[in-house]
Amino acid sequence: MQQHLNTLNELASAVSTVAEMARQSQTYRFNVSGAITLYMDLESAEVRVLRRPDPAVEVIANLQVPFAWRIATDQDEAGVYVVARRRPVVGSVASAAFQVNVPPDTYIVLKLRDCRLSLDALTGTVELPGDGTIKVT
Repeated sequence: MQQHLNTLNELASAVSTVAEMARQSQTYRFNVSGAITLYMDLESAEVRVLRRPDPAVEVIANLQVPFAWRIATDQDEAGVYVVARRRPVVGSVASAAFQVNVPPDTYIVLKLRDCRLSLDALTGTVELPGDGTIKVT
């Protein structure tokens, strides 16, 4: 009986280790001053946008199967740019959730494909025309 319990414990430990290897969190932080633009181009992800008074753009990427993702970032005087793509073949089993924290005066452009979008602390009007565009005023 004890040997059976030890085997189950080892199996549970191995499963936990594999699950941890399959998840990874990456944080990208860009210090900004003044009004800037955040441009994100994402596919098959969950995106949550929060506005807060911190003078930085922060993108927290929680990746399931991290080796299946390619993420590129850049920053210049006009804005911050983030592109995330799933790799061919192995990417079909990958998922990701992005939490995006931006200053209140940030202009946000999101190019999304098969994504889920959440806008927190939103004030304004949201328009969803039939052509796939979203307008927030």
